[in-house]
Amino acid sequence: MPELPEVETIRRELRPRIRSKRIVACRIIRADVIAHPTPEDFCQSITGEKITEVSRKAKYLILELTNAKQLIFHLRLSGTMVLAPLKAPLEKFTRLAFELDDQQLFFNEPRVLGRAYLLKTGEKPGNLKGFFNLGCEPISVDFNAAYLKKKIKHRKAHVKSLLLDQNICAGMGNIYSDEALFRAGIRPMRRAYRITSREMDKLIKALRDVINEGIENFGTSVADYHRTDGKDGKFQNFLCVYGREGEPCCKCGRTIVAKKIGNRSTRYCPKCQK
Repeated sequence: MPELPEVETIRRELRPRIRSKRIVACRIIRADVIAHPTPEDFCQSITGEKITEVSRKAKYLILELTNAKQLIFHLRLSGTMVLAPLKAPLEKFTRLAFELDDQQLFFNEPRVLGRAYLLKTGEKPGNLKGFFNLGCEPISVDFNAAYLKKKIKHRKAHVKSLLLDQNICAGMGNIYSDEALFRAGIRPMRRAYRITSREMDKLIKALRDVINEGIENFGTSVADYHRTDGKDGKFQNFLCVYGREGEPCCKCGRTIVAKKIGNRSTRYCPKCQK
């Protein structure tokens, strides 16, 4: 968390407000959130550059800058981007503050796990390896039965674990994988090679639908995630299994259970999911 829908929401909200704006100054509150280059080079290299585009790749938020530079944020578990007036004070968990032409952009991160990277043309730092090895996003036209079968058909791993693999399902996380598996009627601990072609088709549709609905509802606010104006997302109001262990299933009434799979808590309905 944030997952693909949350980062896409942030991208959509930032884009019309900061595109074409100049980075006047950069203030570092926690130097350890800058993963590449050095903090000194980071600030010097972005000051004076303009933001030409706001894009996204899986869970990474990208500010495209002039002179072919990319400012990349990996929000990890609790990172958020907040727009604030020029004279607004730093917020409690602000780690980086960017002064733009007419406002500020804060990178807030309570757990200090999120990271910022500044890349110049051709740079591929080792600590950003995951960014360059991402698989397809479930909402991509390339994410189809042929693609998913090739990735998981002969795998003995739990299907939930493979959905969390960013080399397979880029942008997926715990919330939306639980919800997609529920919609597809597949138990998270099923071995991937046992998933039938019919189930595979249902899973692909469920993944695409749940991601798109998450985006339409501005993401899921169940922990630290907030939109750029501080408001919550709305998709938490439509969750069927995630965070609902001990509660009745919205379809059959059976109690939702929780199980650890690969050190990740997973929720499912023991009746609706086979």
